[in-house]
Order: sequence, then C-alpha cells, then structure tokens
Amino acid sequence: MPDLTMDIFNGDAFSNVTMTNYVNTNVPFQPSFLGSLGMFNAEGVYSTQVAFDDEDGALTLISATERGGPAEQSQNTKGTLRVLSTVRLAREAVIKADEVAGVRVLGTAGQLQTAERLVYKRVEGPVGLRAALEYTKEYHRLGAIDGIVYDANGTKVLWDYFVHYGVARPAAVNFAFSSYTGEDRAFGKACTALRRLATKALNGFPLTAAMPIALCGDGFYDDAWSNKETAKAAQVAATGNLQAPELISRNEAFDSFKYGGIVWVNYRGSDDGKVAIPTDEARFFYAGVPGLFNEYNAPADTWDFVNTEGLPVYMLQRPENQTSSRRTFEVQANPLQLCLRPLHMRRLTKS
Repeated sequence: MPDLTMDIFNGDAFSNVTMTNYVNTNVPFQPSFLGSLGMFNAEGVYSTQVAFDDEDGALTLISATERGGPAEQSQNTKGTLRVLSTVRLAREAVIKADEVAGVRVLGTAGQLQTAERLVYKRVEGPVGLRAALEYTKEYHRLGAIDGIVYDANGTKVLWDYFVHYGVARPAAVNFAFSSYTGEDRAFGKACTALRRLATKALNGFPLTAAMPIALCGDGFYDDAWSNKETAKAAQVAATGNLQAPELISRNEAFDSFKYGGIVWVNYRGSDDGKVAIPTDEARFFYAGVPGLFNEYNAPADTWDFVNTEGLPVYMLQRPENQTSSRRTFEVQANPLQLCLRPLHMRRLTKS
C-alpha cells in the first residue's frame, strides 16, 4: 500500500510538465496594482541572462541639399550592449504521507483526488506558494518604478537601473502642498514641469497611450487631494483637462484622481509595510508605453526545461528531495523586471 501511495506522485498528474501547465493556466486572483496595469510585458527567454542594445536614437535635423546632388548621409546610432541576469525565486511545500493516508479505503482514484487537492491547496491557497510568488513580483515591480529592486531582506540589491546605465539618479521633486493657494495654479504648473522632464527622457518611445502615474503613500496622497488648489479645482470642475475630479479606481478606502495630467493613486501596500511606499512620498512613472517596462522569464533549472523558452512560473518535484514519508513540491520563477529608461522616473516628496 505505501508503494501505491508513492506511485500516485510518480504518475502523469504530478509530472513537472503537467504541474507547470496547471499553475500557468489556473491563476488565482491576487491584489496587485502594478501587475494589473499590464505594463510589464512578459516574455520568455532561453537563458538566465538578457542582452539588449541601448541606443541613443534621438532625431536630428536634415540639412538642405542641392536638387540632383548627393543626399546627406545618415549616421549610425551608437549602441551599448548591456546584459542583466534573471533571479531565481523558489519556495517548497511538503506533503506528508499521513496527510493522504486517511483516504486509502477509497482506492487509487480517491487517493489521487485527495493528493491533488492537498498539493494545489498549498500552491493556490490564499497563503499558498503562488500567492507568495505574486506578492514577491509586485515587490519587484514596485522597485522597478523606483529604479532599484531589492531582495526580500530589503538590503541586497538585485538590479539598480541607474548604476547599470551609468547615470545618476535624478533629484527628488518636491511638491509644496502647504503653499498652494489655487490662485496661480502652482500645483498644475509643477505637474506640467514633471511631465515635460519625463517626456524628454522617453525620447524615441511612442507616447500615444502613455499615462503618467504617481503612486502615493497615505500622507502624500491626502495632501495631494486636499490642498487648496485641488479643492478649489474640484469645486469649479477644473480638475485634469477641465474635468471634475475623476476617480479611476475603486479599491476600498484607497482611491485615485486625475489632476495636472497625472493620475494620483493612493497605493495600498502590505500591512507590514514591506511592499509599500513611504507615507510622505510618491513614485512617478509612465504606464502605457510599449517596451518601456518588461518582465523576462528564464527557464527552470531542471533537465525537463533545458533549452526551452522560459515561463512565468514552474511547479516541480525534484527527485533528490523525495523520501518514503513525504513529497516536496517547489514553485519557481526566474524573472527579470526591467525598465529601459529609468531617467523618466522620479521620487516625489512633499512639504
């Protein structure tokens, strides 16, 4: 009978490929504002490193030439080859034989169904492996819009885009909410100046569907919404492009509004503050720009997936981790969250 139980886990239902297909098609709902924007285009790669050319593709003026004469020669742009590595995110869940033993009288089919429920509960449950993985990816995305992504301990740097590109982080932009009176539209002017800086940094990217967003901590958002200029604009229906205050999301107590051409979002972070924005700060970036933010996924580090295109998540049974009394299941992802133009992003402060 013990052999029968272990054979269940050796069958097709629990093969690495079958389980990986399951976790990539049965995705549980996970609150994730940045993930929900769909701005991190997911792409599979075949190795753990991603190489790309950084080109200064700025447009230049064409000089007038004589008709019939030689045309001005186009100059090749100078590209710099840059390489970044993916990181491995993996966590295990253990199923003990005693957890399946209670249904032996039901036969093989009953054992299989119970084993599947146990495994996928550990994977897809509210505090399961998949939820933890999506939580970690949101943490990485939050770092990506700030230009630097940290590991789970909050100190080890995984990717610093400014260092990688060899550029200095721009100074934070301060919004003096306490001084805004609504008479000179100082808040709106500051928003316009901020968008101009970002637009220049995004030279070469299509901005037709671009959406400037500021993810705000609680204190910053409260002042952005309640300062005298915003309050007056709301009263005269002049918020945004001559529109009344526009709530673009319904996230319980965490709202959003548009002013000065920017969507101001009260970001709802984790209760422990690990995945959050400091209360008196905000993070400014552009969404809706094709190719600006990307997520590259490398294949899992097992023979089953050698020379295959990477997937967003894998579910594995490593033979070396299995025993006669328990089975170990691993959920793994190998992502790289990348921003191609970190200079367009800004940290925002208030006074």
